[in-house]
Amino acid sequence: MEMDLLRKVSEAPGISGFEYGIAEIIKRELEGCVDKIEEDAFGNLYAHKGKGSKTIMITAHTDEIGLIVKHIDEKGFIRFAKVGGVPDHVLLGQRVQVHGRNKRLSGTIGCKAIHVMKEDERKQLVTYDKMFVDTGATKDQLVKYGVRVGTPITVERGVTELENGLIVGRAMDDRAGCYMLMEALKKANPVNRIVAVFTVQEEVGLRGATVSSFLVRPDLGVAIDTTIAGDHPEIGESEAPVKLGAGPVLVVADGRRDSLGGGLIANPMVVGWLTDLAERLNIRCQFEVLEGGTTDATAIQLSREGVPSGCIAIPARYVHSFSEVVSKSDIESGVRLLSGIMENPVPI
Repeated sequence: MEMDLLRKVSEAPGISGFEYGIAEIIKRELEGCVDKIEEDAFGNLYAHKGKGSKTIMITAHTDEIGLIVKHIDEKGFIRFAKVGGVPDHVLLGQRVQVHGRNKRLSGTIGCKAIHVMKEDERKQLVTYDKMFVDTGATKDQLVKYGVRVGTPITVERGVTELENGLIVGRAMDDRAGCYMLMEALKKANPVNRIVAVFTVQEEVGLRGATVSSFLVRPDLGVAIDTTIAGDHPEIGESEAPVKLGAGPVLVVADGRRDSLGGGLIANPMVVGWLTDLAERLNIRCQFEVLEGGTTDATAIQLSREGVPSGCIAIPARYVHSFSEVVSKSDIESGVRLLSGIMENPVPI
């Protein structure tokens, strides 16, 4: 496994709408490995490989959750808005990077100290609107550095290898998927036309997939993403049965917790094909109905006249925490499965 590449894509800054850094890494990595690389006006990156009568669109989103400057007070403290599904409780005390036009600044997320909180405040969750970013800079300095309303802020986290083949890092959702898609493109000899799309703005409404699927007009779509691994304390197996190290996940359905509305009902033919393919390749897979989230596959399936679509997800602990834990073996199996998708006829 290419740990240097995974580390590079995990640590690249790129909240929704500001994915430029990760896009440049992908372009450089795939140069000479695919037939053509293109970028659309929205920021999606398209890597083309192979020819054939059928077009398979495979997506992995490049954006990460993060923050954006909302207000700068007279002392230089920055108030922020959240970009994507950022839980308030993971923010306090995080080290951050503020990406000014002229300078990148280090900072930390603070709030008033517990010593001066009233008794009832101590018992409450500190919400993000009570927090701020402290870079040490004055307001005039921030202006000089090009920090203003709309400047992106990323959490500063590196990749660390844990025991038993596990990895912890920022933005594994979905930089692990980007890594898998790049590695599969390098290895595979496609029998169909593969359009690998590294989509933008997934975390704020599947926007990149909506645009790109309309352009690609695929015969079949597959999204790569992460999903909730529940193999840790404080979560029941019936609520989240997926486990690290047990292989990639074939998502059967996802969407809102109360109804699965607004999500994906994976095409049964696609799920069956992926299941059979995994068995032939001797790849162990898991199956999931995910309540409470969705992926790019939801947008792909609704494009134009409709597209048979599915989703392959990599188990991750602590999703959207800025320290997401994944398994090397799951990622490696995912690369093999993606290569198999590219190298085998599709049942349509």
